[in-house]
Amino acid sequence: MKGRKFWKRGISPLLATVILIAITVAAGLTIYTLYFSTFSTVTASLDIQVISIDIVKASGTMLVSATIKNTGNKPIDTCTVTIYGDTGTAELTINDIDPGEFGSDSKTGSELSGFSVTIGNSYPVKIHVEASDGSKLDKSLSVMCVG
Repeated sequence: MKGRKFWKRGISPLLATVILIAITVAAGLTIYTLYFSTFSTVTASLDIQVISIDIVKASGTMLVSATIKNTGNKPIDTCTVTIYGDTGTAELTINDIDPGEFGSDSKTGSELSGFSVTIGNSYPVKIHVEASDGSKLDKSLSVMCVG
């Protein structure tokens, strides 16, 4: 036994490479998951698309309507559409619009007492949106009255 050398055998280089690749992939997936779960929370947005806002006056009857789409990724608690007429204002309220969903409201006749418009005129509209987390969004535009 005097001339014999005893070698300790380790794992093969191929097996060591496979283990290192597996550890690297697992760590990468963990970091990816943590990053994007945090990133999506931070980038939660409140946004809307105005599908339609209409003011229609015909034969002494008036119709005011609004349809809004939630294009953000936060649920909308309340969306208030205020139209400023020749006299008075018309206010439409749309509640609980989930992301990707539509909401609408309309008023006619006696619901619009004190509100008057003239066919062919444009009227300012203010849209105020509030989300459940307290964030707010305001948009302004104008709408023409049609007959």
